[in-house]
Amino acid sequence: MADLDHLLSGRDTISTKDAKVFLNINGRIINMIECNKLTIKMEKNKEDVQVLGNHWKMKKTTSVEGTGTLGGYIINSNWLKYGVPYTQQGGDLYFELTLTIHDPTSKTGTQTVLLKNVNLDDIPVVDFEADDGVMDYETDFTFEGFELVEEFDGIK
Repeated sequence: MADLDHLLSGRDTISTKDAKVFLNINGRIINMIECNKLTIKMEKNKEDVQVLGNHWKMKKTTSVEGTGTLGGYIINSNWLKYGVPYTQQGGDLYFELTLTIHDPTSKTGTQTVLLKNVNLDDIPVVDFEADDGVMDYETDFTFEGFELVEEFDGIK
């Protein structure tokens, strides 16, 4: 029987500031200290299934697509260094992205996710305006593989 008196403690929610993001580009590990946004999701493609004798339109998942958004501050030239050769040599940039999150205040533990064959939709070059802002970027990406390296322990 479930413990119906057990409630979520605020301290066990996970602070997003405790995330770390690393890239593996051609064997070079890059700590993304400039990262300030990361969204990852797997979108399912569903086909309609209609049968006689049932008024419900049912769905059948037939494929999945990995998408996301990556954002950060422009503090180096890595995207130009690794992303632009596609325009000169014909080889597109694919890399692995590892996200690890561990909030020491929470009892949930650590989660590590590995994305494979990550490919940016565009290459951040520069983005600024004549205001008091800092240079940053945001780009969408796709990925073609996913591994849950380490999962949260959960709240017991």
